[in-house]
Amino acid sequence: MWGEGDIMILGSLSSWEEHSRYENSVIVEAIEELKVILQHEPDLGRIEIRGNEIYVSIMALEAKSLEEQVAEKHEAYIDVHYLIEGEETIGWSPLQEGIEATKPYDAEADYALYPPSTEEILLTLKPGMFAVFFPHDVHRPGMGQSGMKIKKAVIKIHVGLLNS
Repeated sequence: MWGEGDIMILGSLSSWEEHSRYENSVIVEAIEELKVILQHEPDLGRIEIRGNEIYVSIMALEAKSLEEQVAEKHEAYIDVHYLIEGEETIGWSPLQEGIEATKPYDAEADYALYPPSTEEILLTLKPGMFAVFFPHDVHRPGMGQSGMKIKKAVIKIHVGLLNS
């Protein structure tokens, strides 16, 4: 069962003005910068906001089924997944004791892979929605109806910015 500190944030830019008053200032900065970037219809790839401390990757992918997608977790960065086009399902669960990684943590790439949790919650993102995943959040992005085209932005925020 989940305990204290099991947080993940789900929101929408349609209510961002109200939501942002309660959010960490670094996450607010990142999402405000993303809003500006999206106004210019950016190309796919990496766009730096604050060098390696905060950057965004614009990506296009085809949705995978729940059966074929693995879960991931990061340690050095917080992820903000923002859906631009399509519909995306993201599985979420807090990291639980005793769960073994199927691919151990790779510090250079900042990820470890995990099997889906039996207590995973499936989140459905529609365009304009975002989800924030912290280092203890195991998540499975990029899922949906087979063949569904997804365009999204993933903001990476170095954890050191929230700890300072």
